[in-house]
Amino acid sequence: MENKGKLLIVDDETAFLKILSIMFSKFYDVRTAESGEEALKILKDGFKAEVILSDQRMPGMSGAEFLEKSMSIVPDATRVILTGYTTPKDIIPAINQAHAYMYLIKPADELALVQSIKIAFDNYNKNKKVKKQAAELKKTVEQLKEKNEELQRSISENTELLNQTIQAISGIASYAERFYFTNHTKFVAITSKLFAEELGLSKDRINNIVLASLLHSSVLNGMPINYILTDPHDLTDDKKMEYLKYFRTSLDTILKVKKLKKYADIIANIWEHHDGSGFPAMLSGTSISYESQIIALVNFYHNNVYRMQLHEVPHFFEIGYVLQGPDRTKKRHEEAIKSLYRHATWFDYDLFHHFQDIIRKKTIPTLVPEQGELRIVNIDVYVAGLIQPKVKSSEETNEEAEEPIEAIETSQGQKMREMNVFVSQLEPGMMMGQTLFTKNGMLVVKNETILDEATIKNIKQLESTEMIPSKVTILVPL
Repeated sequence: MENKGKLLIVDDETAFLKILSIMFSKFYDVRTAESGEEALKILKDGFKAEVILSDQRMPGMSGAEFLEKSMSIVPDATRVILTGYTTPKDIIPAINQAHAYMYLIKPADELALVQSIKIAFDNYNKNKKVKKQAAELKKTVEQLKEKNEELQRSISENTELLNQTIQAISGIASYAERFYFTNHTKFVAITSKLFAEELGLSKDRINNIVLASLLHSSVLNGMPINYILTDPHDLTDDKKMEYLKYFRTSLDTILKVKKLKKYADIIANIWEHHDGSGFPAMLSGTSISYESQIIALVNFYHNNVYRMQLHEVPHFFEIGYVLQGPDRTKKRHEEAIKSLYRHATWFDYDLFHHFQDIIRKKTIPTLVPEQGELRIVNIDVYVAGLIQPKVKSSEETNEEAEEPIEAIETSQGQKMREMNVFVSQLEPGMMMGQTLFTKNGMLVVKNETILDEATIKNIKQLESTEMIPSKVTILVPL
């Protein structure tokens, strides 16, 4: 029997609490409490809540106080707070005190609650998975500390070198990581290690592959975003030369630590191709090490499946997030396999076909497409939207209020055109020209919905708390 997620609901309104319990019991293992004190007792008695939904205004202990105290009992739980406040200056202190992942404004409709709780569980499961991967990576690094014969000459030097390596990952590569749906450095390190073990390479060579993998993302340090999101073989010749300048500068940074030279040599050749068509030295055949080719294969796969695409960049910086559902992940996985076949001559024949067999047989779990919804959040946009909303001048308002776009045909065959309007301009009877989500990924209204007063009121309320953009797209007749 499948284990249900554990949900704790806290609200002093008995009737509302009972409704929520009935609604969610089908999907989750639910416990309820009518006060913060009662909820803390439930947690102390051993209920390991994964998601906690709490009302803010309750007699005695407030929701924020309860959620704050619950941190000492179930620190990893995802917390959601229900509040009657509607302005950021009132909401943000409660969120900060409660360590809340998201908030819902009362009264919240059934759909919003169901979707929000699902998102909260997705967040909990994603964090749990990341911690597991981090533990696996930590274990790998510890094994390297013990087993790498060359580095064992001096225990103090080993510790310093490995610390520098980890710092390079968390510091140098951190900017590039924000453009991936899953952690790129960890994925390449773990998958390359497992692949090398499948190939039966020696422990020393596997150690070298892992350490080079941990450092490889640092070559992206300081690069413009279009280079982070584009592999050099897809660039024009002049752009390749510019890319090479950044590439060499980053390698020089690594080479400042003498003990890292052999790892830098591996990284330097990850864009070289077995057929001699690669970058930057056009090496071929056995001139390219197995270590470089292994990292190159894994890097190629992850970039094609889990890296943000260039056309998503405007959405990331303007709206603040990019989503990738399981269907799209599967499609990108399939396209990556096809792309690998098209570029088979880039890699050693035996190495390439072994990698394809591993993907087909699913013997390495990281090469199986992610099943959940993935998201990349631009926290700078999200926080700026909550704390410092942009104020437009009257000239900007008049100029931007209506931006007609090309004609389209609706699912009912109507000839329409898109128009961007401010939320304040919405009126009953208008037709939505987009599926609208909040910044937390919660569905607000579907495309081609005819707006009524209740829906417009909900949209305006969300816009007033900076949870959706100030402008939306509608459809108007030609």
